[in-house]
Amino acid sequence: MKRKKRPSERAILAFWLAGGMLAFSPLFAPPAAADIYRWEDEGGVIHFTDDLSAVPAKYRGKAREILKTPPEAGQPSLSTMGGPSSPQRSSFSPRPSGGETPDRPALPEDDDATLAEKLRAKIDAKERFLRGVDEKQSLATNPYRNRFVFPSDLELYRKYKEELPADRERLKALESRLSPVRIP
Repeated sequence: MKRKKRPSERAILAFWLAGGMLAFSPLFAPPAAADIYRWEDEGGVIHFTDDLSAVPAKYRGKAREILKTPPEAGQPSLSTMGGPSSPQRSSFSPRPSGGETPDRPALPEDDDATLAEKLRAKIDAKERFLRGVDEKQSLATNPYRNRFVFPSDLELYRKYKEELPADRERLKALESRLSPVRIP
């Protein structure tokens, strides 16, 4: 019987050194810079590129870097293309000096048919959300319980469950006020 040849200590050390260098090499890599630039040509067409040298020379001065800072936690995402790097402030609307309120045209009230259609859409969206959460929690459609329902979704689920009966009653009341359509 032949004896298997064992690798030398030198080979083992070289193997471990190569593996260690390979494992730690990402730590020494420079960070990737993926700046995005936005520029507009004479025709009004907006272009985006990640290479400033790809912007024609006559537009390079107008090319703006898109701000990529994420919004603060709990804040809605705001478009920051070419915007200031300072945080967004609430808009200020000037008031007349006499203290009276300015005359603004009032928005027209929605008619019953429009309100009913909006309410139907709202009810439909709430029902789809409830069905989605029910499906995730159901043992029949999710036997391994591998689809997680977030606590915020469960809170919204309870809220929608409470609101739906009142929404349906409001829809019935609106539909009863609508004049029936007569087909000749």
